Amino acid sequence: MKHVMAIGAHPDDIEFGCSGTLIKHRKKGDEVVYVCMTNTASVDATTGQTIRSKHELNAEVMCSAKILEIDNVEFLQFKDLHVPFSFESVSSLENLIKKYKIDTIYTHWAGDSNQDHIATFKTTMASARYVPNVLCYEQIPIPRHTENPMLVNYYVDVTETFKDKIKASKCHESQFNKYKKTGFDVANNLKIMAQYRGIEADCKYAEGFHLIKKVMR
Repeated sequence: MKHVMAIGAHPDDIEFGCSGTLIKHRKKGDEVVYVCMTNTASVDATTGQTIRSKHELNAEVMCSAKILEIDNVEFLQFKDLHVPFSFESVSSLENLIKKYKIDTIYTHWAGDSNQDHIATFKTTMASARYVPNVLCYEQIPIPRHTENPMLVNYYVDVTETFKDKIKASKCHESQFNKYKKTGFDVANNLKIMAQYRGIEADCKYAEGFHLIKKVMR
């Protein structure tokens, strides 16, 4: 049995990035821990308008966790838009890694365009230096410029779990509504990306990852 941890800066990051893979882990009997770096209301960076209240945040995560069959959900207490890469963030995450005896981690990737995601990646790398398996998932497929595209070098066939991935993602209704206002259909975009990675992996749907470290024992 593997001890898996999925780390996201915000609720929905994990569902959009790697929930199809997490469902496969659960079906195999692996223990999965869901870690969200923030536990505050989500606000628009330019207007300050609240996009998702703290109550909505917790309700959406619990809805998703039920579908993913994840019992262990951990919230770190950092503020949306202000996730740090600091002693506090590293030690907090490292304590959880030790608590659950984690051997496999899924997290954001270094070249992401969101500052909270980048800080989460850096925090993960410092906290997980002794974890044998570390992979980075892709960001949500919406127009965002990054200096370099993520190098996908590891694929997981999620054909059988994709339906539940979308179902879990739709628990984050506040985020679907946010993107809908700007003309983006999150579910459709996730499907297109999964189909594209599926073509590369010779299956119907796949999730792509950047493999940072894998130790075979």
